[in-house]
Amino acid sequence: MDQFKTLLAVKKLMSKNIFTVGVKSSVTEAAKQMSRHKTDCILAVDGNDEVVGILTESDIVRKVVAKEINPSAAAIKDLMSEPLLDIASDESIFEAKKIMEKHNVHHLIVKESGKLVGIVAARDLVKS
Repeated sequence: MDQFKTLLAVKKLMSKNIFTVGVKSSVTEAAKQMSRHKTDCILAVDGNDEVVGILTESDIVRKVVAKEINPSAAAIKDLMSEPLLDIASDESIFEAKKIMEKHNVHHLIVKESGKLVGIVAARDLVKS
């Protein structure tokens, strides 16, 4: 069973490209970074560079555009999703799917020995 779990481990599908923005940054700045890095999400960090939330393209659409909020005046801290949900890198993609469904989220941060090593998205699981 452990071999099966390893074959289908989250670390095989996760993105190791982790992009961050400060919680006081504007949504416009976050969107520019997301566009520049060609990613659909960005992690929010506090003053101690600790990851405290996530902002996704769908957050921008639902929480900013649909509500006609000025993205240049809106701070990430007011719109990010928190708390972040995580999964161990050696967990199976099936466990990741269960966590995402249970909490109605599309991204999980991936950790190894308590350290952030990547992000896995629902679309990554679909591709597998």
